[in-house]
Amino acid sequence: MAQNGRVMIIGAGIGGLTAAVALRRAGRDVTVFEKMDSLKEYGAGFTMNSNAVSAVRELGLGDAVEQRGAELKRFVHHTEDGKVLTEWPTVNISRNVGAPIIGIGRPDVQGILAEALDAEIRFDHECVGVDQDADGVTARFANGQEERGAVLVGADGSRSTVRPLFDPVERRYSGYTTWLAFADFTDFPEATHAQWYGRKLVLGAHPIGGGRTYWYAGYTAEPGGADTDPKQAVLDLFSDWAHPIPALLQATDVRNIARSDIYDLPRRESWGQGRVTLLGDAAHSMVPALGQGACQAIEDGVVLARHLASADDEGAALRAYEHERIERTWPMVRRARRLGKLMQGDNAVIGVVRNNFFRFSPTNRVLKDYEKFLRFQPQQG
Repeated sequence: MAQNGRVMIIGAGIGGLTAAVALRRAGRDVTVFEKMDSLKEYGAGFTMNSNAVSAVRELGLGDAVEQRGAELKRFVHHTEDGKVLTEWPTVNISRNVGAPIIGIGRPDVQGILAEALDAEIRFDHECVGVDQDADGVTARFANGQEERGAVLVGADGSRSTVRPLFDPVERRYSGYTTWLAFADFTDFPEATHAQWYGRKLVLGAHPIGGGRTYWYAGYTAEPGGADTDPKQAVLDLFSDWAHPIPALLQATDVRNIARSDIYDLPRRESWGQGRVTLLGDAAHSMVPALGQGACQAIEDGVVLARHLASADDEGAALRAYEHERIERTWPMVRRARRLGKLMQGDNAVIGVVRNNFFRFSPTNRVLKDYEKFLRFQPQQG
């Protein structure tokens, strides 16, 4: 192994930090490189589904996550005027798989992982090049520095700078843009994840602990849009929707709102070459309809560490990791893309199909179907 078997991780997001913690737990030398100048508290919240909770439990961090966030026990679907289409008792899934569903802030999870990490994070290091040979891999950075190790992991998000170095695949636009935010807002049903649907529009929300509510809004639109005032842009679309949506939006600090166009990646049979691989959105960006983007990045980090824990052949270990994870993530990427189009309801026919799906699909069958995504196999032995 090169450089005492050091694993270099590009990106200090949730996936990269999970991988770093898991690899250190497995006894590997790790350095994380982050292009920003500090560990920024950016991002709003997300649904840490049962599979991700099971994965962080393997790292000994389950209690911290559960204490920081808010357990979600039901998922209620509404029309824009507040009529309930269906309610799914998702707590039943939690019981069956042995782990809760937690609403939590992204900065909270990032902080838990960073606190648990016994390794260096080097800031102001944007990876711009990678070279490798039989003995190791060298990363080149925009600040002129170079670093060498045994393995390099690109965990630098959907717009990865590592992926294009060896993978020419282009991201695919989903057809919609989103706004993500959180508000100090307690007038929201306890333990509830809720979504409301309209023509070309969807808005969802749930508690994330500490008296905060996370919300996300999707709008069918051409890519490249921008807002001079993102709060007003969202209010223009949703101010006449059912309670508590207008109050939730009004309670949101405009500085907490981020807009982004949604992309995903098609299936590829490999995420890397030689001593280089990818993780999280850099490998398998998916639309948020299944709530599995960050959850799968967490799974990636834990599974990667399993494969690299005592690998004699680094390249073979990375290819085995990729094979396992492609088979796990690709069905979710594909399903999320289809479900996202249905949820957006960008024409009247799709809107009717969507509402009827929620009204008439047998709840037990739906929960069983989702349950297979929300299971994470614990490490054997």
